[in-house]
Amino acid sequence: MSSQGKVNHFGKLEMAFELRRGYTRLVHVYQRPPLKASRELYEGNNPTATVFIMESSGGMVAGDRNEINVKLAADSQVRLKQQSALKIYPSHTGERCTQSIMVELQEQARLEWMPEVTIPFERAKFQVDTTIRMKESATLMWGEIIAPGREMRGEIFDYQAFRSIYKLYVEDELIAFDTLLFKPQEMDLSSMGLLEKALYIGSLWIVSPQVKNLNIRELQDMILQERSLEASVTRLTDHAIHCRWLSKEQRILHKEVNRMFVHVASLI
Repeated sequence: MSSQGKVNHFGKLEMAFELRRGYTRLVHVYQRPPLKASRELYEGNNPTATVFIMESSGGMVAGDRNEINVKLAADSQVRLKQQSALKIYPSHTGERCTQSIMVELQEQARLEWMPEVTIPFERAKFQVDTTIRMKESATLMWGEIIAPGREMRGEIFDYQAFRSIYKLYVEDELIAFDTLLFKPQEMDLSSMGLLEKALYIGSLWIVSPQVKNLNIRELQDMILQERSLEASVTRLTDHAIHCRWLSKEQRILHKEVNRMFVHVASLI
């Protein structure tokens, strides 16, 4: 029997959070290896639940699938962190790895998705689809970083294909549709209008009723302080802004994305 089209791993993680007795609790979790969630962690009297998302296989291989579904009930506060970088291994069969992320935020809910790095290895094929649906009173902070490959091994844009589709709905209105498609063997990523001299891409999505109180010019000045990066802040609506960085170095990019993340989180 041919193995073409066979799914090697189908990881699934479902998490539902509710506010109970003053703290956000993980009231429902379903996990299918290699995906797994940690128990809730708390910092002192802060009601925010911090949960780590773990991938026990060490990475995704040709044909693997991951599905992550997250639901926050009204007034719940959650911080999700990936335990480590997401590694996409070579596609020896020609099949691509896929990851689907679905998020729902109810009234006054708050979700922080802390940025980690996605690393597509040589000959990797990967697609991630992220869909977020939220109420207007909810708050979202969502960060992500994309690497060109295992740079320290000399793998720079040696993967076959990388595609990201990000959709953000507020009260069922689509306010952001962001798609990235890179095929290094077919595209000159160093050309003008693409990545030019950059290797890494960073993004931060911020959606909240409190965004209208943010000083966008001040954020723009802050994001431009690191001279080695290309960066900008864009206001999408009165309630939403998007930050994007292009960088030659992962360390600097990671530091700057997290610096903006922490700064804005303290304001909203």
